[in-house]
Amino acid sequence: MKIQAVLLLLIMLFLVPGGVVSEENQSAQNNTTSANLTDVPIIPDISPQEKLMNRAFEARAFALEKGKDTALAEFSNPSGQFNSEGMIIIAYGTDGVLLADSTRPGEVGSRFIADDHDAGQVRMMRDLATTGGGLYTDAATGNSWFVSDVDGSWWICAAITRNAGKQP
Repeated sequence: MKIQAVLLLLIMLFLVPGGVVSEENQSAQNNTTSANLTDVPIIPDISPQEKLMNRAFEARAFALEKGKDTALAEFSNPSGQFNSEGMIIIAYGTDGVLLADSTRPGEVGSRFIADDHDAGQVRMMRDLATTGGGLYTDAATGNSWFVSDVDGSWWICAAITRNAGKQP
């Protein structure tokens, strides 16, 4: 029995160094990664919805830093920094009164929410803005707006200007 155990042990000792770690087993010798090692940066495409979100966040930060009056003046300026790249910022009070819109200056001061039971776009967007904000998409047209609360008394909406005649 001892001879069989010694032979088995010798066979095991002879096979392990030659079979487990050998030139055929490259995992022990080749520890390179398969990562892309080129110098070309990979820049993912940004969707229109992500662009709206970024614009809304920039406008909100601007409004919080500069104040409501300065922000509304900038949002109303057709040549302003937030009216570029095919996007605009629209501002509303929580009561639905239009505070700034560079494409509809004649409607500033108009109320777009009749009451809390109003089923219109502006009320639905206000409700989204005051509960954390986000992307609002009109099911009928497929148009999207990104809405965000500013300070609890007013909110903003980033919109694509190609639909300027159909802004909420």
